[in-house]
Amino acid sequence: MIVVDNGSEWEAANYARVAADRSVLNETNRGFAQGMNQGLSVARGRYVAFCNNDAVLPSDWATRLLQSARCHPNAAIVVPAVSAARNPVNVREEPGPDIEVLPPFSAPPAAIVYLMPVDVVRTLGAWGEEYEIASGEDVDLCFKAWVNDLDVVYDQRVLVQHVGKGSASRLDDWQALWAKNRRRFLEKWMGDGIAPRLAGCDPQRFDRNRETARAVAEWMDRYFTMRDREDRRNRRFFARNGALRSQTLALAHRAWRRIRPRLPARLADRLGAAARRAE
Repeated sequence: MIVVDNGSEWEAANYARVAADRSVLNETNRGFAQGMNQGLSVARGRYVAFCNNDAVLPSDWATRLLQSARCHPNAAIVVPAVSAARNPVNVREEPGPDIEVLPPFSAPPAAIVYLMPVDVVRTLGAWGEEYEIASGEDVDLCFKAWVNDLDVVYDQRVLVQHVGKGSASRLDDWQALWAKNRRRFLEKWMGDGIAPRLAGCDPQRFDRNRETARAVAEWMDRYFTMRDREDRRNRRFFARNGALRSQTLALAHRAWRRIRPRLPARLADRLGAAARRAE
């Protein structure tokens, strides 16, 4: 077990040093990508599982994800189900029975747990350190796998409990950093950003996949432009109608107090947390 500590206070950093077979202790937060790449640099196994610090792993997680990786030799990434994530593609409340290959250039699963062959992730250039501290590296890594005709495999049998933005939300400017990363990703994949080609990927298929990635990035750019415009319009509306917003929230709170006792506890907790974030 390799533990990378990104500038925690003494107690947590000391725990990382004692608990790990190998530890990397940074004095400051060097960000997700650099931290994961530091861990990768000392990895010695055939596979490596990159795990977030705000995730709780079930006891059989490694055995099952490794089994899926070995049964899918074309897999660059194997991901479990998670209890919470920004992208709902692999969000579940309970484990499922299926193992599926996700469609290429679809919405990539968040990098809460990514199990990958060590030689593949190194050849792909590992985690992109061009991104800011908050996000973006996981989408980029999936695209690098897909342009090389490799698969992202989703194993529903493993359910990881995830806090969701447990670290990033503590950054004062994480939303601004996320927006910068999104723009950096789109400019790279809409343009001529370098993506490594693996020796086993046919050059013509690589070029075709690169064009597909460019088209998808252009569509994403249009989508985010429209969404951001709508968000700005909504913020202006509520800024002009503060009283209306307060009344709306009050009505929503009263309705929630009536509905909450009738919901399953886990669902009620998740909906309550989502409502607090929305406020």
